[in-house]
Amino acid sequence: MRRLTTNAMLISLSLILFFVEGLLPPLFLPPGAKFGLANIVTLAALYLLSEVDALIILATRIFFAGMFAGSPSVIFFSVSGGLLSLAAMILLKRTKKFSIVGVSAAGGFFHNVGQIFAAVFFMGTQKIFFYLPILGTCGIFIGVLIGLLSKEILNHLPPRNI
Repeated sequence: MRRLTTNAMLISLSLILFFVEGLLPPLFLPPGAKFGLANIVTLAALYLLSEVDALIILATRIFFAGMFAGSPSVIFFSVSGGLLSLAAMILLKRTKKFSIVGVSAAGGFFHNVGQIFAAVFFMGTQKIFFYLPILGTCGIFIGVLIGLLSKEILNHLPPRNI
């Protein structure tokens, strides 16, 4: 019951961050790029809880965010980026050779790779791959920021036995 409650609270937090991010102006980001504030929760869950919990939190957030604020195509793009990102982060974390910041940076990059592949599939043209250097660089930069925020948050949390 404690695990279910913890996951429910983290899903709620990630949805709040998703909606708050929607209120922010894109400032310096290229089209298609986002800050990914909700990924702080996914990354924290990956380090605090388990890979399965991180997947549950990510998938549930994508589903509800897509239902409340998007469309089936938004869910398709989010799933493509989110699952590839999480898979990359899990693999790098397991190596124990990367810090949380490095894991997050890779997650940011692979999120954009997944979305580019989804766009190629959805739009039927491979010309979209030319946008990967822009989105990929942005994903790495934002991933570093998310990793630094997550590291700081985790450093201020007491150890958990969940």
